[in-house]
Amino acid sequence: MNYGAYENDTDALKARGWTYDSIREQEAQLRSGCQPVAAIAACKTDHGIFVLDSEARSLAQEAHRQSLDRGARWVRFVPGSGAASRMFAGMREPRDSDVDSALQKSAQDFPFWSQEQKRQLASLPASQRPTQAAHWMLDARVGWSRLPKGLIPFHQQSDGVSFNSFQEHAKEWSSLMGDSAMHFTVPGDFQEAIAAVLAATGHPNVETSIQHQATDTVALSLDTNELVRHASGGLLFRPGGHGALLQNLDAVQGDFVCIRNIDNVVQDSRMANRNAEQEILMGECVRLTEERNRLIFALQTNGADALEEVVQWLINFDEKAHDHATDVNSCLHALDRPIRVAGMVKNTGEPGGGPFWVKQSNGWISPGIVESSELPEDMKGKGTHFNPVDIICSVKRADGEGAYALNDFADRDMFFTARKMWQGKSIRILERPGLWNGAMAHWLTRFVEVPNSTFAPVKTVLDLLKPERQA
Repeated sequence: MNYGAYENDTDALKARGWTYDSIREQEAQLRSGCQPVAAIAACKTDHGIFVLDSEARSLAQEAHRQSLDRGARWVRFVPGSGAASRMFAGMREPRDSDVDSALQKSAQDFPFWSQEQKRQLASLPASQRPTQAAHWMLDARVGWSRLPKGLIPFHQQSDGVSFNSFQEHAKEWSSLMGDSAMHFTVPGDFQEAIAAVLAATGHPNVETSIQHQATDTVALSLDTNELVRHASGGLLFRPGGHGALLQNLDAVQGDFVCIRNIDNVVQDSRMANRNAEQEILMGECVRLTEERNRLIFALQTNGADALEEVVQWLINFDEKAHDHATDVNSCLHALDRPIRVAGMVKNTGEPGGGPFWVKQSNGWISPGIVESSELPEDMKGKGTHFNPVDIICSVKRADGEGAYALNDFADRDMFFTARKMWQGKSIRILERPGLWNGAMAHWLTRFVEVPNSTFAPVKTVLDLLKPERQA
């Protein structure tokens, strides 16, 4: 095969651990574009989404407590690499009239202002507040929009001090799990500053990591149909999306890992209720892990006599289990994989992915999280629930010999492509299979309905003015 097109890229490829075949594969994906996911039905509360009754909730709580007694290692994992620029995008000219109206009324109430900025905004005529507030937010040198989202102060405490979401995550996890480990993925340019913020929280067991360079992707020019290059001739490399964090997740040292997005934080008044729901999700994951391990032991001990029970259990994870789990070896193969329990909230119009029954590349028909852009046309608008990214992962091998190699359970073909503008040119970008989408396609997946009150994202800066944020 001719690799001459990449002769001058050897050093850049080596720096990322890529072979020529790696970049050819990406180029082929960019040219083909991503395909709709084979979603065949929405998961609903009578088919694919479990609603736990009081007895099931009690069993989950007890399973969680027992896991602590046995010394299970729990880790909170928070993707925190995202920039705040999108959060502040609505502040740019021309602003929508409803944005200006909100700023005229409440620009001085954002938790990230200094006392002097609050005083100045409050003293301005209402009509002048939007322009001044937007200027301070967007200032390229000192404005908030230049920072990672996790460093933006979200909540003002009772003593007047404002906490950002790194601090809120540390507080909430500590109140639930004490000194159990936390891991944040962060942008490299801010890793030191974020580490200092986290150290100041007093939590003794916090790590940060950056997205691995090896997970970068290239892009395709829609004008020339060639890979995009800088004026210097070097390839344009871009971060590979949140699916690139699978390597970071794979490196976390823990038996159970709880994933939640950086902007999904609540104030003190809501933490206890949310932690109670989190404990139930955690316990449900423990319970399923114990069931999986028991069934594997039963197969290894009793052989074919255990098949019927195993297949009945697997049907909740693969509706075609009767076809795929037909003997001891195929049942062991189906069982011996990571487990995730994902909370799902009722859909109230939030953008993003949702739970669907998906025909996977291995033939399974299993629960999966599908982004709206991945859905076939006949499935759009069918979902009843939304993915808030509240996911409990069981990653310890069933035989106790370390953790699963998570890459073994990803579907490499579930990549994303999208059209973007770069330096005035139209390009197609590539993202790796999403962390909770294709990267977990071949896990054992259980969806559990959770109250909408557990979901508290900050997607735009105006979300910080909502009444529930002032509590």
